[in-house]
Amino acid sequence: MLREDPHARFEDAFLRRRFVSGRREFAFISTRAHRAIVRDQEDVPVAVAEDAPRTWWMFRGRFFWEDDGLGPDEVRALLHERERRRRRRIDRAVDMMHADAAGDAPRRESLPEDVRREVFRRDGGRCVRCGSDELLQFDHVIPVALGGSSTEANLQLLCAPCNREKGADL
Repeated sequence: MLREDPHARFEDAFLRRRFVSGRREFAFISTRAHRAIVRDQEDVPVAVAEDAPRTWWMFRGRFFWEDDGLGPDEVRALLHERERRRRRRIDRAVDMMHADAAGDAPRRESLPEDVRREVFRRDGGRCVRCGSDELLQFDHVIPVALGGSSTEANLQLLCAPCNREKGADL
């Protein structure tokens, strides 16, 4: 697990520095070592302190701790993934805001009755995964959001529990 530590910082102490996280104080480091950390952390996460099982890292001016024994490349990869998710979430929110303001929110058309009947007949009125005949739902094999169509070839019958499980796998 990798978490940001907003309480971590370096403090000046008699021509040396020490790393502090909350109430924890770590060993003093030389000014030269501190300069090297500050320089290197712009490109790669740098381990600045360890208090088993936690290791504190500095990367691009922010401090993080982890307790999984990660290396610099793994910390960087996790932070990169976190930033991509954050950016996607912001982009989606902005797109939704503009769509709502324009009044052109996407609408899903209902399935044509003849398509529904044919899929129901083809699948025998049962869930194609578990065979249940309760809480049946029409499911797009390839979701509409990913370009799937509402044709018989792209539809299947799933019970509600199997449909939820499939949704978690996408």
